[in-house]
Amino acid sequence: MWDTDAVVQGLELLFTWRNVIFLLIGFTSGMLVGAIPGLVESTYLAIMLPFTVYMDVWTAIFFMTGAYVGAEAAGSYPAILMNMPGTPGTSATTFEGYALTKKGLPGQAIGVSVASSAFGTFIGALMFMGLGPIFAMFALNFGSPEMFMLAVFGMTAVASLTGKSVLKGLISAVLGLLIATTGLDLFNALPRAHFGIMEVYDSIPVLPALLGLFGFSEILVLANKDTISTGATAGYRGLKAPLEGARKALTYPFVMARSAIIGMIVGIIPGAGATPANVISYGQARQWSREPEKFGTGTYEGLVATDVSNNAVVPGALIPTLTLGIPGSGTAVIMMAALMLQGIRPGPGFYEEYAVQAYAIGWSLTLCAVFIMFICLPLAGNFARVAYMPLRILIPLICMACVIGVFSARQFLVDLGIMVIFGLLGFIIRRYGYSPVALLLALILGKLMEDNFFRSLLVGDWYIFFVKPISLTLFVLSILSLMLPYLLRRMASSR
Repeated sequence: MWDTDAVVQGLELLFTWRNVIFLLIGFTSGMLVGAIPGLVESTYLAIMLPFTVYMDVWTAIFFMTGAYVGAEAAGSYPAILMNMPGTPGTSATTFEGYALTKKGLPGQAIGVSVASSAFGTFIGALMFMGLGPIFAMFALNFGSPEMFMLAVFGMTAVASLTGKSVLKGLISAVLGLLIATTGLDLFNALPRAHFGIMEVYDSIPVLPALLGLFGFSEILVLANKDTISTGATAGYRGLKAPLEGARKALTYPFVMARSAIIGMIVGIIPGAGATPANVISYGQARQWSREPEKFGTGTYEGLVATDVSNNAVVPGALIPTLTLGIPGSGTAVIMMAALMLQGIRPGPGFYEEYAVQAYAIGWSLTLCAVFIMFICLPLAGNFARVAYMPLRILIPLICMACVIGVFSARQFLVDLGIMVIFGLLGFIIRRYGYSPVALLLALILGKLMEDNFFRSLLVGDWYIFFVKPISLTLFVLSILSLMLPYLLRRMASSR
């Protein structure tokens, strides 16, 4: 159900020179990040987050949206050219993309990827603008018990779907909740676990924690390497081969439509992200193909399926982020943090207060689909070369950006220490297979859970969480989300 006036005003909001330029800057810089295997868009946006505080909040969101889309689109380039996924959401792209490169068709493969990415983003943007208001109307029925259960569901979904172990994901979330108890208890007016540090008397600041978990820990991971990539490049010249690949992609309309729906649905699931959509869509394409035996040898059909789905995830992940306050992906966590730093809390009622801005985000996704077609084709090969830039140059730049960003936010030296501590923590938990995304989400949602838990108990007994239909449904979904990885493994083993 579209609000025509809000749709038109959203288009007017986007098409100001400042917003379009920052969307374009975000998109091209996101392409650069996506084309570097080993770097992900969440790390880049975490580094850039402090600088968005000095921008108009919606200009900053357009910048981040462009970077998110650009990284997902360009993440296919190293997957195709070097058999190295540029982002986690392009893991299945390597199956057919690199096989096409080995067959001497890297240009065609790039063309298929670009057309598929543009289609997935465009269809996802239309679905975002259509489904967003429906989710917003549903979210208005949420009270304190529902918000508490929603936060529980978001954390269990993220804990179960990020990482290889559900138990380690849950441990990461519990650790995040424990850290979130730092600061003043609003109901009893008692300070907790601040260790005499007045700068954390209120709570642990999100920005240093976020930069430490995603930015500083990445520096530690890359510190013992010379370059991010050591593989051989496979370039292409001119636009003839990519354009031929783009035309090939358009010969699979049903694969495109099915993959876009899969990507959108998976994106809406909190914490799922692009990786499951990428793999599920590839499996469905092979299952429904007339020539499944050719999959893995370099088929355009399989490449279309993977690259449509992972780009459709981006609009899907933004729907629960804005309407429910539960991020649909790790990158959406950063975007939600950007809104919160500017005093805007996503969740129920967002579309009532910010309907024009929500539709403007949808239009920005549509414009990004145009950028994919007209920017990605000629620049794809050049972006892949950044993977060979010496890390002795890249690491100091990343480190300097982290330090400047953290200190400029509050001008507290203690924030630098918090960033380093969370950086070491992020390095350790990543090394042992725990989930930094689950920890960060629990840190952000901890206060929300605690406040709504006690508010619910003030108006009812403990069973109030299980007598209301929405909260009971969310509780059941939380249990199912924890069981889902086990069920998927059973299905895979039986198959």
